[in-house]
Amino acid sequence: MTAATQPTKTKPVRKTKRCKNPACKKPFTTSNVKREYCTTECQQALNAAKRKSKLVNDGSRSAFFYWVVKECKRAGTYDILDGHTPESIAELNLVYKQAFRVNQYGDVDHFQMSHIAAVKGKNTLGLLHAENLVISPTSLNKAHGVKHYGSGKYISRTSIDPRHSVDKDEPDGTVLDRVIAYLGEDVVAAAVKLANIKPTDRQKDLAWLRDNLDATNPEHVVHIDAIETMKGKQLEELRAELEHRLVREFGIKRTVHSTFGVLRLELERHAKYRPELKELSDRLLAVSESRGPRESWDVQEDEEQALFDLLHGRDVADMQDVLEVLILRNTRTPEVDVNVYDTPDGLERIGDYMPINIPLWAIRTDNIGHTYTATAPY
Repeated sequence: MTAATQPTKTKPVRKTKRCKNPACKKPFTTSNVKREYCTTECQQALNAAKRKSKLVNDGSRSAFFYWVVKECKRAGTYDILDGHTPESIAELNLVYKQAFRVNQYGDVDHFQMSHIAAVKGKNTLGLLHAENLVISPTSLNKAHGVKHYGSGKYISRTSIDPRHSVDKDEPDGTVLDRVIAYLGEDVVAAAVKLANIKPTDRQKDLAWLRDNLDATNPEHVVHIDAIETMKGKQLEELRAELEHRLVREFGIKRTVHSTFGVLRLELERHAKYRPELKELSDRLLAVSESRGPRESWDVQEDEEQALFDLLHGRDVADMQDVLEVLILRNTRTPEVDVNVYDTPDGLERIGDYMPINIPLWAIRTDNIGHTYTATAPY
């Protein structure tokens, strides 16, 4: 009987490779032909760097960051971004989106981002933070100017670093790169992820056109310079024309927002920065809920002005009387059980009802002894 031949075991061939992580590139030896990194940690670090790069790239093509660029150019300095964290950038993005929404997605300019501490303040520089911005009626904002009653977020003008100055004629792309460098790529990437900031359709269409317009094609040349100033719909139509496809139009549901409604929501938002606003915010919310979603408020111009001033730093005590009248006039009289009692003349009388939290000036008595409430002070 012939003994079976045992197969010969061969050692796997080990080869020297160089790590594919650009930050490493160290040589390593492996027998695994598919292995490209010296360690698992090196591969994870490269993947994390790729994710961060994608997030920063998404942010750099978003409408939000181009708005930040515009604000830096208007202020003349990147120092308006002082002290930002991923969380504060996410808050600022929410305010930006709300302002866009109440202006019916760019169709109107009824509201503006008003600074509590002005960018052009005499001794201070108002910062581009949610805490320092109020979505306000355009007319009230323009009339307000650079007045500063207090509150907000700002730094001394002596703290402005000349190295952070911005020229209004600098290209937006250059300013955007410096904005990202000022904030730090780690902060920008974390903010984009936290706030789910996405490239806008305009920026995506613009990027596509930049890549696909051919400077040697006479039909394309006329568009190359024009695309930088085109609006989103124009860019979409031009791209559609070049791609030989039709543009589909989708209607957007738009809601007309009242001045008071926007200011009341801003009061609710600012109450987390200024606790003294919370009681008034809660009372206005309670009245709003009792009136129903479709019932409009009866608001006078001086009351809107008082709410605007309050949001811009005025003390609650200074605005109390005006806003008490607003609350009283718009408060529904609650349904209550009344006490019917007999009187000497045999007629039934209904006991006087006194609303809760009525200021003393509103309680009056007529010449026959009946108590009632007034809708305006003496």
